[in-house]
Amino acid sequence: MQSAAHITRPPSATADIVAAFGRPVQRFTVEQYHRMIESEILPEGERCELIHGIILEKTVPGPSHSKSTRRLLRRLVALFPEPEWVVGIQDSITLADSEPEPDFYAAIGPEDKYNHRHPEPEDLVLVVEVSDSTVGFDRRTKLPLYAAALVPEFWIIDVKARCIEVYTQPRGKKPGYRKQAIYKAGDTLPVAVGGKRLGSLTANDLLP
Repeated sequence: MQSAAHITRPPSATADIVAAFGRPVQRFTVEQYHRMIESEILPEGERCELIHGIILEKTVPGPSHSKSTRRLLRRLVALFPEPEWVVGIQDSITLADSEPEPDFYAAIGPEDKYNHRHPEPEDLVLVVEVSDSTVGFDRRTKLPLYAAALVPEFWIIDVKARCIEVYTQPRGKKPGYRKQAIYKAGDTLPVAVGGKRLGSLTANDLLP
């Protein structure tokens, strides 16, 4: 894993203070996180991600989460053909003080751009999180994280509520998205990048 020092920074001082045993935890930069993986302090493939400088263990996906992720692989990937686009399924993306592993991302191709780095905010056009037990975390933490990075579009596939939340028009100051739409079973979900329509899906195509 290569460092991405040109966009990373120390964890934000405005991020929520996290404590253990009554004391603040140590935060890590993305470069430090990469070095921990390279030196096998964190083995490659360990189920964790860096969020605001804190290494968090990822939850084990349940059957519904896994089914929805497989549907992303079959249905959504087809709308982002190579070489124009590069897609990732539960792969890393590099943000300023974080390295999350969303369930899906689409980035500007070609693939050779990412021989020595992960996609960064200016590369990304869509990020998707599949949420079963993590929907609260995805709304409270992942959504402002991606908005602050100006990721143009963010989806939450809420498998329990059987709907897809689509967020667009990010704002970096007071991070959030200006527009939200909710697609329920049977609704048609358009897929577009920069105003260019790539196709459409039904919510049922992605819901488990």
